[in-house]
Amino acid sequence: MRAQVMIFDVDGTLYQTEKVAVPAFRSAFDQLIEKGIYQGDIPSQEHIISCFGMTIPELWETLLPNASMDVRDQANELVAQAEIRLMEQGKGELYPGVKETLQQLHSQGVKLYTASNGEKRYVETVAETTGIAPLFTKLFTAGEYKTEKKEQLVRLVLEHAGTDQAVMVGDRRSDITAGKVNHLFTVGCDFGFAGQNELVEADRIINNFPDLLSKVKEGQDNQR
Repeated sequence: MRAQVMIFDVDGTLYQTEKVAVPAFRSAFDQLIEKGIYQGDIPSQEHIISCFGMTIPELWETLLPNASMDVRDQANELVAQAEIRLMEQGKGELYPGVKETLQQLHSQGVKLYTASNGEKRYVETVAETTGIAPLFTKLFTAGEYKTEKKEQLVRLVLEHAGTDQAVMVGDRRSDITAGKVNHLFTVGCDFGFAGQNELVEADRIINNFPDLLSKVKEGQDNQR
């Protein structure tokens, strides 16, 4: 049996998010300070990166715990604008081998989907500016579908694909959990933002993206 559908997280899995997100968050906090609506410190790079993979509400609850919804909305918009501007300037990058691996899967007839906790415009801009948009059947994001947990978004992907069998690929525990809840084969990316032991429940773990092809085949051969 060969994988017919593969579902990918974006940040830390396909995309080196920190290259645009860290400067975008710093820019947003600078602007909030200039406007006089934030008086605290600008979060460290480590703190910002620790939030990657969270839903938008979770992220701002973490970075702006005492702020009003209005301030959080302003901050989110400032970050989004800065990220898109940086991506359009060519600042963002896929991980090595991502595009070539996705092209190979696409050429084999595998349906490719995203399941990202990010916003629709962000994920679309990632896909468009890196040239991988044509390879995907559909880009699913929590921002568009208002899902609270990744497993809900993955379920929507499966419904769209018309299957209950797929491979889930991601770099955070929430990605692996989303796959497990939906009874999928899971691959953890140990080159993204996962903390120690965060991927222990994955069926397979890869240290670079092109290894995905052999690990999925190996896993499925063992399931026969």
